[in-house]
Amino acid sequence: MQSCLELIPDDAQRVFVAFSGGLDSTVLLHLLVEDSRKFNIIPWHFNHGLLGVAADMEQFCIEQAGRLGLEIRVDQLRLDRVESNVEAVARHNRYALFAQHTRAGDCILTAHHADDQAETFLLNALRGSGSAGLRGIARQRVLDGGALLLRPLLDFSRSQLETCAREHNLAWVDDPSNQTSKFDRNYLRNQVIPLLKTRWPQFQSSLATASELQSEIQDLLDEVAAVDFVQLKLTPSRGIATLDVAQLVSLSPGRRKNLVRHWITDAGLPVISHARMQELMHQIHAKADAIPEIAMPDYSIRLYDQRLFLVVNDKLRDRSGGFDFGLQANVEIEIFGLRMQRREIFRELGLTDQKQALSLKFRDLGQQNDDRHRLKRMFQKHRVPPWERSAVAQVYLDGKLEGLLL
Repeated sequence: MQSCLELIPDDAQRVFVAFSGGLDSTVLLHLLVEDSRKFNIIPWHFNHGLLGVAADMEQFCIEQAGRLGLEIRVDQLRLDRVESNVEAVARHNRYALFAQHTRAGDCILTAHHADDQAETFLLNALRGSGSAGLRGIARQRVLDGGALLLRPLLDFSRSQLETCAREHNLAWVDDPSNQTSKFDRNYLRNQVIPLLKTRWPQFQSSLATASELQSEIQDLLDEVAAVDFVQLKLTPSRGIATLDVAQLVSLSPGRRKNLVRHWITDAGLPVISHARMQELMHQIHAKADAIPEIAMPDYSIRLYDQRLFLVVNDKLRDRSGGFDFGLQANVEIEIFGLRMQRREIFRELGLTDQKQALSLKFRDLGQQNDDRHRLKRMFQKHRVPPWERSAVAQVYLDGKLEGLLL
């Protein structure tokens, strides 16, 4: 089992171990302490504040680290126990802290094992995941801060870890929340998997093989999507590439969906649901004058001018009002974060400054605009999507609409 630590680079600066005090992380910490390379080991405990025994578990981890001569790091997360998906929130917070407090050259070890891999595969399959979800828990990946995340125990079952712990007289604590079947993962672990083992004793190995194959398939899909993305991406809108609908429709249905998923993940957004994907595949055939919208919790996908747009909800900023600047050299609207020089505006519009009075206006959808027809033509000329028009400054010189600040 010691050989599993060969994943750790010899020159690792610091090696953090996600240490709950349970069986899995206790065995992992023991193996690391016994490694001949003698790394700078830092156990890392997260107190989620969800259990009545959380303080006792934290103290146990502190004491165990002290017995090993290690300085432990403890973070208090204090999650809301009524959160609808508290497991996912806890995981997100842990990995955010990993990225925030580590750097390139560091390693973070978690004690996920073969049982966890099997549970993850089954959970994702039951949730209707594609190959990206069915590839399961990755053996390693690089975090945003540059640290290397490793899961060296994926080839070992919980029973093997327990055998190791007893052979070396290791002490650990059992998380009482693992006994309840309230959570989906615990239900699989306590109710379903024992039945599977009686019928298919080697089912974990079979699921591990299936995960590995799905990982290879997903790697191929990612490569195809990357090639398609280069071919189909168009001018970005608010920093996110748009997609050419005509070329998208020319792809086969599977390849089309594969590209859309890549496009979304490349923008750092959550994967689209199966139902919404099906709806999108129908909407891309909408009439030219239609502007359909596929809404997700954090973003929407919109079609305009034969392009697909990713519109992030928190970036939508409706603006209204008029602002007069006369002959001022500095043009600032603090509430909108707009700061420009007067000469920049004239240069952008390709106009000569003849000492006209300068005003900026933002369209108010609740009011009539004397220049609405001209304004509409300007928006269409510059291919500004309707949902972005309220954020575009209209430039007036001596009271006459002369252009847009795009």
